[in-house]
Amino acid sequence: MNQEYLANVFLSCSLRTEDRPFINYIEQILRRHRINPFGTVGRFSASPVNTAEHMRANIPKADFVVIVATPRYIQRDLKTGEQTYGLSEMVHVEAGMAYMAKKPVVVFVQEGTHVGNFLPNITQYITLNGKPESLQSNGFLIHSLLSNAYAIVQKIKQEAAGKVFFQTITTGLALYGGIKLIESLSNSSDEEDER
Repeated sequence: MNQEYLANVFLSCSLRTEDRPFINYIEQILRRHRINPFGTVGRFSASPVNTAEHMRANIPKADFVVIVATPRYIQRDLKTGEQTYGLSEMVHVEAGMAYMAKKPVVVFVQEGTHVGNFLPNITQYITLNGKPESLQSNGFLIHSLLSNAYAIVQKIKQEAAGKVFFQTITTGLALYGGIKLIESLSNSSDEEDER
């Protein structure tokens, strides 16, 4: 079935085999909401260039960025001894690139994964465990988060289109004014020559 997507999202996720079931689960959620995941370096996109350059090229092509947070590292607080499971540093890098590119960021967290301090400061996130009950209990929030991200994208596109329109009108008026000025100067010069 050829489905028309409402948005294309850069999917930031782990490439590890053990994380695939959760990532596939999130991709299904996105596709059900008519959102097309793409651009993941090593998953949807490959190029003989530096990985960071490839990410920098793909993220601006997306309407927004979806981060799938799965555990990668064991982290321990040296003072309290508290231990958590943190994300890959590359996922943090992609989140930072998305933020700098002024792209909305949506985060889906696999239960038990600590997202760090940056992500909660730029977006809200949804924690899921991959089970149907988890999806059902978070269904409204997922829909709301994705709808709001899409609305932000639409607003950004409308503002950009408005700027282009304004610049086109301004340029057109400047050209028209320039032509009229040249005509006026030319007419003044012709009148002086006739005297």
